[in-house]
Amino acid sequence: MDFSSVFDISSAGMNLERMRLEVTAANLANAQTTSAGGNAYRPLRVVARATAMDSFDMNLASALPRPVDVSVAESTTAPRLVFDPGHPDADTRGFVAYPDVSPVSEMVRLVEIGRAYEANVRALSMARAMAMKALDIGNER
Repeated sequence: MDFSSVFDISSAGMNLERMRLEVTAANLANAQTTSAGGNAYRPLRVVARATAMDSFDMNLASALPRPVDVSVAESTTAPRLVFDPGHPDADTRGFVAYPDVSPVSEMVRLVEIGRAYEANVRALSMARAMAMKALDIGNER
């Protein structure tokens, strides 16, 4: 595997973690929003899938990293209902619909994202250091 493949893989990983960070921050920011206009906030999730490969790509799969398709999808979970008849957004039964966002889970996800991003930075730094060392070895002749 050449160094450019390592750089590509690490940068793709960092981009994925950045997107996960943005989505998690949006979920945390909207955890206490209500459905005032009838459209409740739906928690978001980042979905990463390996892209389909044709026969030529299958032959090169051992030498090249497999591309990943990343998208953001809305959660299909039902909103969390809280009994608060005095709230302006309460329905006729007195329940207020909040998004099904767990701040604790989202904070754990933030720690996980930070660690994954750090791992990608370290892999990129190590690949860079190895490339620089290879250049130094080549210059010593």
